[in-house]
Amino acid sequence: MIFLYVFLSIIGAALLWVIADIFIAVIKKPIPDLPEEFLDPQGLYNVYVYLTEPDKIPKGVNVTEKYILDSLAPTIKYIENRYDCADFRLQLLFRLYKDCYDILTQSVRELIKKTCLGFKYWMDRPGYDSMCYWSENHQILFAVSEYLHGQEWQDELFINSGMTGKQHMETALKRINIWMEQRFLYGFSEWLSNNYWAEDIAPMSNYIQYSRDKESVERMKIIFDLLWLNVAAHSANNTFVGASSRMYGDNKSSHIYGNRLKLAMAAIWEGQGTLSPARSSLEESIAKGAREADTSIKLTGVEVIMMQNFIAMYKTGAYKLPKVIYNIALDKSERVIKTSEGLSVEDLEKEGLIGQGDKEIMAQLGAETFTNPPVVMNTLKYLSRHKMFRNKFVSPFRFLDIKLLRLLNVPYYIAKKLDLMTHGIALGRGNIYCYRTKYYTLTTAMAHNTDYCGAQGHIWTANIAPDLTLYTTQPARDDGNPRKHSASPGYWIGNGRQPMSVQDKNINITIYKLPKSKRPLEFHISDITHAYLPKERYDELEFIDNYAFGRKGKVLVAFIASGKPKYRPYDAYAASVLFAKPEGDPSAPALTKEFDYVLSGGNYHAYITELSDTDTETFHDFIRRILANKIAFKGDTVEYHSGKRRIKAAYSGLFEINGNPAPTRFIRHESAYAKIERKANEIAISHGGHSLKLNYYDIIREESR
Repeated sequence: MIFLYVFLSIIGAALLWVIADIFIAVIKKPIPDLPEEFLDPQGLYNVYVYLTEPDKIPKGVNVTEKYILDSLAPTIKYIENRYDCADFRLQLLFRLYKDCYDILTQSVRELIKKTCLGFKYWMDRPGYDSMCYWSENHQILFAVSEYLHGQEWQDELFINSGMTGKQHMETALKRINIWMEQRFLYGFSEWLSNNYWAEDIAPMSNYIQYSRDKESVERMKIIFDLLWLNVAAHSANNTFVGASSRMYGDNKSSHIYGNRLKLAMAAIWEGQGTLSPARSSLEESIAKGAREADTSIKLTGVEVIMMQNFIAMYKTGAYKLPKVIYNIALDKSERVIKTSEGLSVEDLEKEGLIGQGDKEIMAQLGAETFTNPPVVMNTLKYLSRHKMFRNKFVSPFRFLDIKLLRLLNVPYYIAKKLDLMTHGIALGRGNIYCYRTKYYTLTTAMAHNTDYCGAQGHIWTANIAPDLTLYTTQPARDDGNPRKHSASPGYWIGNGRQPMSVQDKNINITIYKLPKSKRPLEFHISDITHAYLPKERYDELEFIDNYAFGRKGKVLVAFIASGKPKYRPYDAYAASVLFAKPEGDPSAPALTKEFDYVLSGGNYHAYITELSDTDTETFHDFIRRILANKIAFKGDTVEYHSGKRRIKAAYSGLFEINGNPAPTRFIRHESAYAKIERKANEIAISHGGHSLKLNYYDIIREESR
């Protein structure tokens, strides 16, 4: 009998332990990530511009100390309250301090200094907040700010951490070096992101200009070269929209309103060193109260705030783009570029990058791997160790932080047995195929995470013109709530289920399997796929049964569906999220007609896209040729004949060209410009009589002709 009492006592104690942990998790409420009021960053931008370019001061504006303090107040409040993306604003605030030091009054300088000394720079430091520290762009934003602030005030005691500036320099430099080395070896986890790369180049620019650590500055220039190589190689006519691991609706819908790098690209390739307009269209809509327009830049004005850092640095000559990369962007030749960027969960295991150190956690969380079976216990351990369960982004993990369950490895078994929606947050390694001509690019993340729930992945895109792209998604939600248009994943962002998508030169085949039931942690599903096909953006647009044919300038587009899609009625709010027209500019392009081309029902939806140009054939000859091509849609399989090519693809992963298996996995970079293996020690790039040699470890950045 005594054994029964002992057994029951143990069971009771265990239950009490679990109940106590559950109670603690319930009362541990998340901290808000954004302010209730809109704290406009425009004042910070205005002050910087007015002090560095006095000729731009509007009539009637007197840039006094009071004006500066009032203008900076929203930014200071945002940073001091540690709202998400405070690290964005911190970049230009510090640049204001450095570039305008002699102009600023002592009160303003002390205010900026106090703000920097009180900031929280990494997850292991004191304080509770809901800032996102861990994604690839935030890692370098926080680390660069910590280093530069520590360098500026080396002997000061930083209020939040109790560390000296010199100690902050030492710890930050370790993370900066880790971040740079991982980019050199594995590429960017946020691959080809015309949104998040804008958030990389701001801290990279500030580090290059202000850091006094010469070796790491030269290494940062090497990483910059690799970033700009990717931009150059995947652009057409200086427009950059491609397949990516992290994009939002506006990012994928046009270069003119969605590419956050366009001002930096203009500064490099067009010699335009100005920022215009001063306020982006989305900022205008937010300022007017359209708080629902919650996209990638949230409330931060990344287009101008972040680009100001790059353009100001670039004007100083602290970084010069190698001539070979400059020329690659201007290359008009037909090119195929194959790249492999980022880290899959399997890569993390293979490379020994799952652990608690900064090197491991930066690789793991930079790749957005949280609940995948190999990492879930490591994630929980790190979040628990650094008391992060009140952070809004990761607060749901607190319900897995039940000590007894962790002791028994239960979260691992849950993650392994259940196909959780959150497994699809992992960005994965992108194997990207890009076909580039002088008129367009067609880009595909080949067979990427097929059937996963995709948070922000943009699997394929045709970059047709500065104001026009073509792409498809399988919406994660299709309810009546307008927030679906900016949700991540949602109606336009990411996918409810990732497709099987492959490409050969100017032809893409994409196959979706529609979900029939929700996966664990999935709140919505839909039975549609759709294409972004804006009627008014094409010069000509014709529909024949399940075929859509378009012409934009010289670019010809054939878009063929396995069923017969229909346009949904025009949605003004969705149009403002995807293609926001700046206020007060009647000449700017807009969306005023239907653009949402929807296919409903069934089990599999398949799409074939073929591009051409009017140098090759007329629009009507193109239509006749495509209509004569043999096509077979059979369940999860598509077969398409065009010219001498016979392309076959299936949802199961099959991809054949003329009966032969075609690759969907690539080396780091393979094109006419370079051949780079994964984890190469040395990189050689050449084009048009110019070449560049890069060696991260030996710090070689050598141009030649």
